Amino acid sequence: MEPLQKYWQTLDPQIAYSIFLSLLCATIWGAVIAITYYKTHRGYSFSQNFANTLIILTVVTAFIILIIGDNIARAIGIFGAFSIIRFRTAVKDARDTAFVFFALASGLAAGTGSILIGTIGTVFLSVLIFALYQLNFSAPQKADYVFNFRLDTDEPDQDGFKKIFDQYLKNKQLLHVDAKKKGKVLAFTFNGSLKRGEALKDFIQDLNNQPGISSVNVVNAKNSITF
Repeated sequence: MEPLQKYWQTLDPQIAYSIFLSLLCATIWGAVIAITYYKTHRGYSFSQNFANTLIILTVVTAFIILIIGDNIARAIGIFGAFSIIRFRTAVKDARDTAFVFFALASGLAAGTGSILIGTIGTVFLSVLIFALYQLNFSAPQKADYVFNFRLDTDEPDQDGFKKIFDQYLKNKQLLHVDAKKKGKVLAFTFNGSLKRGEALKDFIQDLNNQPGISSVNVVNAKNSITF
């Protein structure tokens, strides 16, 4: 206990305050990064664990930098120890990788005491990400819906559905045709967008009522779906 008491007596309160401030900033910045990731995420593959990891990664990075300080030998030892760790979790999205680097950069700023740079950088990048999300920047033009249906080839008027498409859709594109029951049934997949003023339910009802048409399915194609 005596060596520990001597250590607390010699501890500079200013150093303790700067360490606490660095870790606190890292936590706040990590939370901002995680919230930005959550609010701007598209699709259905959101991972709560990844969002929490962004906060932890920011604080851990700051912690490591605080341990290293100006000691080169300590830096070599720490990074040598980390080099033997095998990370087997694959990052599926390049955007997730960018958020990992975002967290690392903020953690480095916190660990080195660059509070102003870290604050401005975190806020600036978060605003930039939100702006890109709101503008839907670089997104390709997509159809509103994907339509699937089956056509009985024994039906005399096999092209009847095209009249319905011309009536309701302003654009359409054939994506796939699958022949079933030795060609007696054709499974079509189209994408397209409804004309202004036309109702989706009316389009589906008319398509279902068309002789020879069955199994009509409609999928919203506006958002990217990933698993």
